This record gives sequence, C-alpha cells and structure tokens, in this order.
Amino acid sequence: MKNLYRNTLIVLVLLALSSLIPDILFTDRTSGRIFVAVSDGIVAAGLIFLLISFSKKLSKINRQIQLADSGSFTTEFPEKIHDELDMLTLKLSKLFKDINKYDRLRAKNVAKSGKAFASISMNISEAVILADFEENTAILNPAAQKIWNLETRSFPLDIVVKHAQNIEFNKFLERVAGSGEEKAEVSVYFPSASRREVSVKAVPIKTMDEKTTLILLFVKKSAAKKPSPSPES
Repeated sequence: MKNLYRNTLIVLVLLALSSLIPDILFTDRTSGRIFVAVSDGIVAAGLIFLLISFSKKLSKINRQIQLADSGSFTTEFPEKIHDELDMLTLKLSKLFKDINKYDRLRAKNVAKSGKAFASISMNISEAVILADFEENTAILNPAAQKIWNLETRSFPLDIVVKHAQNIEFNKFLERVAGSGEEKAEVSVYFPSASRREVSVKAVPIKTMDEKTTLILLFVKKSAAKKPSPSPES
C-alpha cells in the first residue's frame, strides 16, 4: 500500500466528521453515543499509529541524511514498500547509490590521470622520482638514476622512507601529503647508493577525498657548498 498514510488520514477524517452528526445516522440516542465513542477511539488510535510510524520512518531518513552529510552514502533499501515514507527512503537510497557509483568512477579516472601524468613525467630529461603509496614503490627515471649512480629503477617505498638516513626525507613526504608543501633541500639515500643532497620540488596527486596516492618529485643536485674562507690571522 503505497498510499497508506493518505488512506488512513481519509478514513480518520470521515470517522471524525461522522461522529459530529450521530443524530442523522442513528435514531436511537444510545446507539449514537456508542458510535461516537467508538469513532473517537478509532480516530485517537489512528492518530497515535500515524505519529509513531511517522516518527520511526523520519528518524531513519534523518540518519541516512546525516550519514550522507558526513560523506558516507551507504544506505539500506527497504525490503517492501508499505507507505509513502518507504517510497521516499527507496528514492533516497537509489540517489545515494548513484552518487557512490559516480564517486568511484571519478576516483578511478583521477587515478588513471595521475598514472598517465606520472608515466609521461618519468620519460622527460629532468630527474624525477615517483612515490606511489598505493603500490608501495619508489621509481626513478633515467635522469634520477644518474644522480645516485643506480642501475636499479624501482625500490619498495617503505624501505626507502623508513631508512635511518632518510628521516628528513620521510618528514618532507609527510608534509607534502598533509599540507601540500612543495619544495625542500633534503638528503636522500637509496639502497646500494650514496646519500645525495638534492633540491626537491614535489607535486602531490590526490583523489577526490583529498587522499594523496602519488607524489612526483622533481630533483636536482644541490649546489656544492663552498668552504667558508678562513679568517686572516
């Protein structure tokens, strides 16, 4: 019954109206009084039913809207359509399902765009390191390999950033992922290579929910520091 509330209200209104004119419906005054009492009881019970049912259904819809407001579009579909509020819940659930589907497609497209951009960047002449948090890899393009004199192109990202000689580099990556910091002068160590002082420009690539999945690091060798002149005696 998709119009349960409407039909119930119509019946209650008719009963309420008929209880106002018992003399027309009944010649016996006692029967009229009994009818009025029964009608009033049915109307009161019907109103209580509508109030309780409305409150429960509206509370459920309100919870779904609050979840959506917090960014979670997971909703429960009603198993059966009993009334107008069930129909509203069903439509909300379908709407949230469509939003979820759109979010997943958009996140997938963002990831693809990030991968494509990273792939192009890895083939340029400038030295680039790709920090891929989803794949847990640090990938160097040929120009970056030359800086560290490396033959290996790919390393496990967690091993690189957690190395004792990469404490400052790890902190820099955390700042890039968190606050979007772009530039720094840091020393970076890779296994089987010496630590190098480099100038880094970071480009974080984020998903729609602001989660950093990739960081492109454009690196240059830091200029060698000239020794300070000794004071004249």
